[in-house]
Amino acid sequence: MTDLTPDQEAAFLNDLADVCRSAGYRVEAIDRGLEVSGEDEEDGAFYLLPDHGWLQARCLVLDPEDLDEARDLTALFETAAKAQFRLIGSRFGFDPASGLWLIEDLYPGFDVAQVPAVLEQLGFVWEALEDLFLGALSGAVPSDEAFDAAFDLEAATPPN
Repeated sequence: MTDLTPDQEAAFLNDLADVCRSAGYRVEAIDRGLEVSGEDEEDGAFYLLPDHGWLQARCLVLDPEDLDEARDLTALFETAAKAQFRLIGSRFGFDPASGLWLIEDLYPGFDVAQVPAVLEQLGFVWEALEDLFLGALSGAVPSDEAFDAAFDLEAATPPN
């Protein structure tokens, strides 16, 4: 792991902010990183958090109030596991105090110019899975066909 000096981390965050602004995002500094959002405040926000040369890009999937509405979280965790099994290119993180997060971990030395593409990917994955996760809050674990439909995929058929 690479530890950045405070000056290097500040320069890194400035570069990230510049790239995100030039891609049309609004950027605000937060305690440990950046909050990045689109023009429309209803689109939600992404959080860019540097740590020892890595960058964690994350967005909130379900907040604690959403989780409080669930009968239990079993279906939600099964849904997250099934989504993760589909190799969506990101992972989920759960914290009872802050909710369920969709997370992308970017390795040290990644191309900062690619961060907007990563944010688009996270937004696409969340948009595709949103209804499945909302259904999971009521106890429904989606079928494989529901996951295929969420990503506009057709089930594979065996070759002739």
